[in-house]
Amino acid sequence: MQRQGFSQTQVCWKSKKNKRTATATKARGIKKDDGSFVHSGEVLVTQLGLSYYPGENVELTRNNSLCAMCDGKVIFSSEKLSPYPDSPLYQPVKNGVVIHKNFVHVLPIPTHGKFRLVSEI
Repeated sequence: MQRQGFSQTQVCWKSKKNKRTATATKARGIKKDDGSFVHSGEVLVTQLGLSYYPGENVELTRNNSLCAMCDGKVIFSSEKLSPYPDSPLYQPVKNGVVIHKNFVHVLPIPTHGKFRLVSEI
């Protein structure tokens, strides 16, 4: 038996009135694969926190993204961490704990001699 003045569609509509739209997900992760060629300034990894640490020719931006500092080939590696003395990880490493972290490196392309001396011209 239905009540007067209400229909089924009105009740369903009212229950969905205060739903919020979901925010878009962040596209975090590895942007360039191991062995790929990158140009200076390209983003290699976007991350929340430090899952990957910057290595040779890689800079850490304010939002923890890793960017290439020069043109070259991307290399991912897992290396033994050797922290600075002011780091909180320094004391455990000094006591013998081995900590391995993931690093991202950019190996620059070798520059070939494409110039001549003035005396040879």
